[in-house]
Amino acid sequence: KTIALCLSLGALTHPGLILAAGDHAHDEDLSKGEISSYRELTPTEATIQAVLDTYGQAMEQGSVEIMEQAVIPGDFSTIESGYPNWSWEDFRDNHFAVEVQQFSDVDYDMGLILGEFQGDLGFAIFRYTASGKVGNNPVSISGLGTAILELDDGQWKMHHLHTSAPRNQLQQAEEKLGGHGGDSEGAAHSDHDGDGHSEDDHGTHAH
Repeated sequence: KTIALCLSLGALTHPGLILAAGDHAHDEDLSKGEISSYRELTPTEATIQAVLDTYGQAMEQGSVEIMEQAVIPGDFSTIESGYPNWSWEDFRDNHFAVEVQQFSDVDYDMGLILGEFQGDLGFAIFRYTASGKVGNNPVSISGLGTAILELDDGQWKMHHLHTSAPRNQLQQAEEKLGGHGGDSEGAAHSDHDGDGHSEDDHGTHAH
């Protein structure tokens, strides 16, 4: 599926798609942050938040089965602070599995800032905070993310996820990861995107 093409064609044939998304920005000040901090979520927003919560639960429990309830297996990609996993298998084996082995006492929270559905597609803008331990070292990072959602067999799931955190947080996380499996993570993450750059070139990959 070429979801970007679908969104582009949808914008051309249904300009209300863009207008509807823009209306939210005019109605509310997005700088307020997570919706739940200042009002109740609408039914649509609650559905989107549930998808985010499922993803967070999968990260906390290190469960592939739960993760498959949050994302579309076989049709999922993610970019985290410059590092891509272009397929579900790549994400599962070279990202998720690595972090499950490295981190303990994981707490992963995702709070919806803006989101809506249009037909079988949707989007979410969210703030995330992730913390855990590598050995005895506590590690914490927070940032912003965007998810493209798709209705899959009657269930809303993530088709694509893009997250980003401030560089200083990434550097601090890298320092704490030093000597606690950082080498193995770097090896697992080296040049999967085929651009000739290792993960060190893209920025630290850590939750």
